Amino acid sequence: MAGLGLVFVAVIVSTIMDGNSFGPLIGPSSFVLVLFGAIGAVFAGYRMDDAKKFPKGFIVAFTGAPPDPDSVITTLMNFAEAARRDGILALEAGLEELDDEFMKSGLQMVVDGLEGEDVRDVMEAEITAMESRHESLIGMYKKLVEYAPTLGMIGTVIGLINILGNLSDPDALGTGMALALLTTLYGVFFANILFGPVAAKLETLNAMEVASRSLTVEGILAIREGSSPRHLVEKLEAYIEPELRIGSKARLEAA
Repeated sequence: MAGLGLVFVAVIVSTIMDGNSFGPLIGPSSFVLVLFGAIGAVFAGYRMDDAKKFPKGFIVAFTGAPPDPDSVITTLMNFAEAARRDGILALEAGLEELDDEFMKSGLQMVVDGLEGEDVRDVMEAEITAMESRHESLIGMYKKLVEYAPTLGMIGTVIGLINILGNLSDPDALGTGMALALLTTLYGVFFANILFGPVAAKLETLNAMEVASRSLTVEGILAIREGSSPRHLVEKLEAYIEPELRIGSKARLEAA
């Protein structure tokens, strides 16, 4: 997520331009309260099995690659060509080399002779189950967007209570107020600069994967119905961006 790097550069440069230092912005106690307090609040509302998947969200958001619909169409076109040339049963020979387990499962059902509606029902059920898993993980990060500022306010209130309880030491008021406000800053920062973008990226990846799998379902059903490779490509390319629509001839030449 290169955008986060741009955010940090903007914060650092603006701070330097104003002649400010970063020392007052470092508060270990505020960091611990906001980050671990918010995460703990989220975990309290989820099952432990779901909570264990929380770190995976960061990994996927920062390193996850969106599915390639262009590759999906080309692969399905090749299977359609094999089915037209050698028959549906011949597809089974190519399934072992297929890395896409979702596509492999759908094509195996076609080879096994299942009706089109049965194939669609099973594959769409898999898509729904996948969405449910993804939404559970995305929901954690959305909750963090809500909880982090709240924990920041809690830290600020605690700090203010401590300040008001020790008004006899005027020299400590400035330092105490700065620390109290720091938790609010951390809460807003974590919510909007970290957790919010992670949730947005996960939502985008989820939508792209759902679209790719829906494309796969339509392609597999077209293969079952005996569609020609050209017709299959024309049908599936209608679902993707115009710049990716290169036609069956170009795909065959590139294969």
